[in-house]
Amino acid sequence: MDTDLQAVEVWGRIEITIENERAYQDPYRDVVLEGAFEGPDGVVYEWWGFYDGDSDWRIRFMPNEPGMWNYRLKFSDEETPIRSGAFEAIEGDIPGMISALPSNPIWFGYSSGKGMLLRAFHIGDRFFADNFDAAQRIQVLDYLQSQGYNTLSIASHYLNRASPGRGDSWETPRLWPLNAGEYRKMEHILDDLERRRLMVFPFAGFFGQKSNYPRDPEDQELYIRYTLARLGAYWNLMFNVAGPEPNGKFIVWMGSEEVDRLGRLIQKLDIFNHLLSVHNETGDDEYKHASWTNYGILQGPKTIDRIRLLKVLRKNHHWAKPLFAQETLWSGNPLHAQKSAEGGRRDYSKDDIRKNALMINFTGAALCYADNDGLSSTGFSGELDLEMRRQELHDIIKGVWDFLEGEEIWKMKPAYNVATVWGAAGEGKDEIHWRASLIEDDKRILCYFHDGGEAILELPEGGSYQGEWIDAQDFSSRVDAGRVRTGDKVVCPEGGDDWILKLVAKQ
Repeated sequence: MDTDLQAVEVWGRIEITIENERAYQDPYRDVVLEGAFEGPDGVVYEWWGFYDGDSDWRIRFMPNEPGMWNYRLKFSDEETPIRSGAFEAIEGDIPGMISALPSNPIWFGYSSGKGMLLRAFHIGDRFFADNFDAAQRIQVLDYLQSQGYNTLSIASHYLNRASPGRGDSWETPRLWPLNAGEYRKMEHILDDLERRRLMVFPFAGFFGQKSNYPRDPEDQELYIRYTLARLGAYWNLMFNVAGPEPNGKFIVWMGSEEVDRLGRLIQKLDIFNHLLSVHNETGDDEYKHASWTNYGILQGPKTIDRIRLLKVLRKNHHWAKPLFAQETLWSGNPLHAQKSAEGGRRDYSKDDIRKNALMINFTGAALCYADNDGLSSTGFSGELDLEMRRQELHDIIKGVWDFLEGEEIWKMKPAYNVATVWGAAGEGKDEIHWRASLIEDDKRILCYFHDGGEAILELPEGGSYQGEWIDAQDFSSRVDAGRVRTGDKVVCPEGGDDWILKLVAKQ
């Protein structure tokens, strides 16, 4: 490598600063720093920079393959390039862009092909705020990473959700009208999250409910372009057009046509192809098949009926896109409370949290957990006070994820016909209930029995498997299930509650 060349990690970020002392009436609108980046394979990527205050312009770029890269830069009000140069992209330890897993796109993974289990936690509105103590933020991040969380859903992100109980009183970034200083405040924290290898989901997206976002289409494009120029070269960011619930049943603050227009615009402008979706209301995902979404976001169902949970998640999972179960298991939130037998409301029990977390992952969805004591900006998720956390609940979630990560479930796919149980539907009629199951190329199968019981197995024809029962209350507790073939009836061991049947093909 030429020691005079700047070295940048593949999927890392190169930043080039240009000084321009011309006087512009509005430097955010009047001129563009234009760039052309040519990769080792000869492909040229056209990108643009951004005004960063005073006489400073910057351009950021993320190389996607190792080797020599050349670039040319010029301002849109000049004919000739003002700078050209080169840098070398080298292999490093960045795993790749957060994306759909190339080998199994129902799961999240990295563009490099490396698999991972998305383990998300929702944080309320204060995280990016100037008036939130920086030392406390670090303590919270250290704690969350110690619990295995690798993704943060953050409420007031690009724009402040300035409403009571949400973004009011918190000095979070106010990016519109465009203000370079406000973006720098946010980026200082994003840089720390990137160093920690934490992925980020912007809960309210580019256009947040009750935030000061631009309404005029030209302003919207300017805002999107400027935000992409600053954030597009971050490998750890997921994108979200708008949220929460831009076109809900009760509050429609952005219609479907506008969501679709903005989604297509963001997709068109983003040369790095970040994950892009929209925060849906509770119910079905109307953007499941949209050409511009490359992952789904589902709010709900908020239920302890595991069969219903399985069916709704299955229905809304596009099998070429990952699914983010964003508001599907938020403990302590009254909007998620369950109807009790007495007609009142109750929170998820510890067993509910374990069983729902397993069911969500067994359907191939990625879970985002929250620890509330009221709305989304209350409790530990909202206050970010470690004394408020309900540790035993975080430990339950961690135990589920640790088990599933150990099984590398991103190599598997949901298979709803592997284990079936007949249940009375009334009036002498029967219906089939599916057990949630995951299968890896006929070599390895996991079946989740959320309420114990028994089932008939429909395994790949001619296959013979070695079976093992795993106690879902204590994943280290195992019971030999012997040799298993298709058509066999299997019965959960006595004792325990919910069980996982692990089948490994015999050679």
